[in-house]
Amino acid sequence: MDRSWISNPDRISVEYVAGVDQFLQIARETVDATGCTLCPCKNCINRVRRNIGEIKRHLLHQGFLSTYTVWVEHGEVDYSEEPAHGSFADKMEEAFHDATRDHYFDIGSTSDMLSPEQPADSERYDNLFEQLKTPLYDGCDETIPALTFIVKLMHLKVLNKWTDRSFDMLLKLLQEVLPPGNRCPDSYYSTRKMLCDVGLGYEQIDVCKYDCSLFYGEYSTDQDCHVCGTSRYIRKTIPHKRLRYFPITPRLKRLYSSKSTATLMRWHKEGRVVEPGVLRHPADGEAWQNFDSLNEQFASDPRSIRLGLASDGFNPFGNMSTTYSMWPVVLIPYNLPPWKIAAKTNYLLSLLIPGPKSPTKDFDVFMRPLIDELKVLWNVGTDCFDAHEGKRFKLFASVIWTVSDFPAYAYLSGWSTQGKLACPHCLEDTRHMSIRGKQCYMGHRCFLETEHPWRNRKDFDGTVEVRPPPRCFESSHILAQLDAISPRQPGKAPSNLSRKRKRLSSELNWLKKSILFELPYWSSLKLRHNLDVMHIEKNVCDNIVGTLMDIEGKTKDTLKARMDLKDLDYRHELHLDLDGKTKPFASYTFTKEECRAFGEYIKAVKLPDGFGSNIGRCVTENYKLSGMKTHDCHILLQKLLPAGIISFLTEPVRETLIEFCQFFEKLCATTLRVDELREMQRSIILILCKFEKIYPPAFFTIMVHLCVHLPEQAILGGPVQYRWMYGTERCMGTYKSFVWNTARPDGSIAEAYVIDEALTFLSRYMTKIETRFNRTERNWDHSALNTVPVLDVFSAQFRSLGANELKELGDQRKKVHCEHTSNLLASGYSINELHVAQEEQFLSWFHDKVTLQKQANPLTVTEDLYSLAVGPEERYVSQETCVVNGIRFRSTVHDGLRTQCSGISNLAQHDGIDHMFYGVILEVMEVVYIRGRKVLVFRCQWFKSLPNSNSRFDQYNMTSINIKSSWYEDQSYILATQARQVFYLPNLQKGDNWKIIQKISHRHLYDIPVSTVDDIDENTVDDNEDDDKILPPLQPNTTLVGPSSLVRHDIAPIHFPDQFFVELNILGPNLPRNDHSFEEEEKDDDDDDDEDEVDEVQWDDYTDSDGNENEDSVHMDDDDIS
Repeated sequence: MDRSWISNPDRISVEYVAGVDQFLQIARETVDATGCTLCPCKNCINRVRRNIGEIKRHLLHQGFLSTYTVWVEHGEVDYSEEPAHGSFADKMEEAFHDATRDHYFDIGSTSDMLSPEQPADSERYDNLFEQLKTPLYDGCDETIPALTFIVKLMHLKVLNKWTDRSFDMLLKLLQEVLPPGNRCPDSYYSTRKMLCDVGLGYEQIDVCKYDCSLFYGEYSTDQDCHVCGTSRYIRKTIPHKRLRYFPITPRLKRLYSSKSTATLMRWHKEGRVVEPGVLRHPADGEAWQNFDSLNEQFASDPRSIRLGLASDGFNPFGNMSTTYSMWPVVLIPYNLPPWKIAAKTNYLLSLLIPGPKSPTKDFDVFMRPLIDELKVLWNVGTDCFDAHEGKRFKLFASVIWTVSDFPAYAYLSGWSTQGKLACPHCLEDTRHMSIRGKQCYMGHRCFLETEHPWRNRKDFDGTVEVRPPPRCFESSHILAQLDAISPRQPGKAPSNLSRKRKRLSSELNWLKKSILFELPYWSSLKLRHNLDVMHIEKNVCDNIVGTLMDIEGKTKDTLKARMDLKDLDYRHELHLDLDGKTKPFASYTFTKEECRAFGEYIKAVKLPDGFGSNIGRCVTENYKLSGMKTHDCHILLQKLLPAGIISFLTEPVRETLIEFCQFFEKLCATTLRVDELREMQRSIILILCKFEKIYPPAFFTIMVHLCVHLPEQAILGGPVQYRWMYGTERCMGTYKSFVWNTARPDGSIAEAYVIDEALTFLSRYMTKIETRFNRTERNWDHSALNTVPVLDVFSAQFRSLGANELKELGDQRKKVHCEHTSNLLASGYSINELHVAQEEQFLSWFHDKVTLQKQANPLTVTEDLYSLAVGPEERYVSQETCVVNGIRFRSTVHDGLRTQCSGISNLAQHDGIDHMFYGVILEVMEVVYIRGRKVLVFRCQWFKSLPNSNSRFDQYNMTSINIKSSWYEDQSYILATQARQVFYLPNLQKGDNWKIIQKISHRHLYDIPVSTVDDIDENTVDDNEDDDKILPPLQPNTTLVGPSSLVRHDIAPIHFPDQFFVELNILGPNLPRNDHSFEEEEKDDDDDDDEDEVDEVQWDDYTDSDGNENEDSVHMDDDDIS
């Protein structure tokens, strides 16, 4: 096939344009879910993914890469029209070649499905390729190999979640339909057994009954535990426990065996655009850059892999049991671009720690095989084949940090997250206070500057703050503390005397020296363990909402909390009246009427499609909030609570709460800026100090205190989206669905995982069937043309939904063209005359000009330009719903649904000044031009939003508008691609006609510059960076709450029965002690084996209302995650 046109310098020649069209026809077969594929222009050189329209513009304007004559990156193997084994083969031979090229599966007979007489690898691979060339049955078309048929059939089962029984029934039906002697398996078991030869497998390592040790390495043949002497087996060869270990070396090598992933693994170095002070990826953080500077040889190769290690416990039986706890250890490759880091298919399961009890402080025992392999990958590396370059290289890998919730933080780091010194950042400098029955973590004034006036005020806790901020501990200091820890024997055996040993005060809160310190680079990391923003956000939301609505078990304004104030002898206005047996009504709680109003507000909230779940379901009959998942708390804290409390509470309390909510909203942005984070660090200190003037000490749990360290971690690690637990929780939901044998949940998960892993790898090579990588998303869009447009106005990606109606365009036909402005201004028209003249003259002027140019030089007038000049047809298609750029929009006709998709914003000019317009969609118009061109237009109603007017009200960095006040009614049309989605919340303070604007960032849009090329269209550089989505700087008000503002004098005090006060008197005062010095006393080790049985109860902040471990994102659809 002649491709000499690639080198043709005349890029407007018929030959060149026809060649580009030919290439684009092939390239369409390789687009991903976003409609993008690699661009082979001279600037992008197959390193940047773009949609088809953008690729055509680049090829016509910048030229085709001259050396790219065989289009292998776009699915071409050779120049023949048919692949080697026909279209149904779907490059399966290439898939198996990539999979077996580097002996990825040479790890022994590790799967339960493999027999002891497992053939050698070479024989296994020969069998695979033989089945790949063998037809499904004698006489069948040779283009339908048996193995390809089985892989696709199994893929359909996994993707559509067929039950094992339904799959068996299907196989039996196929056996009846297919001729005798066919090679289709007859059961699900035989299908899995066949695919085990394709999988990566896993190792089974026996574990001591008391978690003392693994029967691994030099102890692999022992019959008794070498630590406690307990027998290895329950009976015969049945072990007490069995650890499933999934070696990571073959799995990391697999990332480079396929061209689709090998290219992406370089993105952090070759595709990431570095912008000083801007954090969009973990590689932008100080921790990553510091690691690279200390390990230059490792960092010199962009293929060296940085991993995050995540772990959490989950109950594989759901609500069937509350005592079983299984712990997977997952590795997350951070070399990938942001949209791939979040993909569940790139999470690598490395360990599956069995239950039924949590490993607690013996977590390191189970980590041994993984740590040994990580040390090899750092010190020696492994030989690997790079499919992108087509040659071998030495692959190295490292773990740069861990991701876990707060209890697991203790297991991984070795620092106990309970007790007086619970903060793993402040360490021995943790500011704590003992109150009745618990510890609180106040004293945030110590983080203020030395000369700050708040330090000298005694109305915070009755004292002047003279303590300096907690120190920033260097690695050498931490290592010195760890070296001073007394040796401890692992395990929970009754004979283990150190199981309940006393920790000396010199050991602080250290339980152990983490096994991760065996990694040569671990001590030099600036960020070793991440605080999980997801769970912190949920816990502080529970504290705030529980106290506001006086929710039993969640409120921090209890009788004991009021007695704490009496013990501390301050805030006397909130003290209990023991004579009258009453509790003054605090200003930080709702009355019953306010609870009802707030509950009705939550029930009436409508969120955009895919932004969140229906939080109204959490409102109970007595107007409390119950059963909220972590993502519900995420939406409530950042979006709903600030708008909902505007008409409630006193001004200082309300303002402080809104500032706290906006702190989390800025922290969770996909793009962070270092200067803003440093300002947020100062702001959160002020906010927490103001909280100390409002709430009782019981409010200040360790989770509230940890907020002060979140901006610092963001500076070190980058955006929180790559360091929180949402992705890991979703993986655990998948693992839970793998449990088909409740008697062996860990075995079920392991077997299903290796099958799913194999199918995921092979599905990258399937092009004629829906897979995880090419399946259409719910809100997918597509080009409206069969040919590729050049003009942006015709290249919009959209999809119309629902019923439609043909309508006459009429006078609106004139208003869809708005590009004549500069010509009219040059002709002397004034601004006032411009609009009228444009409507009168533009269509005829533009039509005549293009027609004359087409007659003079036809090659200079594209079909797009000519279609635009002719103008739209007289009729258009009226729609009510559409999807544009992956976002679902609806007209106001559908506002009665549970979602709100009609709100939009658009940046335009008012009186020559840029202004953000807000409105709603009245109609979705699909305007049709000749030759199949289409344009999607929104007919809108714009609400008057002029600043300092009576139709707009700005308060607390939130904008309210009067929806009964409209403007620009004669200019109500915009292109659908110009709209940015917003949603509106009721303003309970201003009335029904006023709405609060809430701007959103959709989770599938990333603010990532795609290239450094200067002439890239502005709209393609980043799809999600809009000035209207950047919150104003967080600048907390420095006005403190006065004593008179803490009590609602308009509400009568609350009376309690006598028995409540009798119980308080029995408890007696427990005078608190400040932590100016750490008492020299021995204390029990926080983490003994008895805690395993009460793990879920003890850490109730991490459980839902039913007592189940919180796996909120697991139970949510993907559309519920913003």
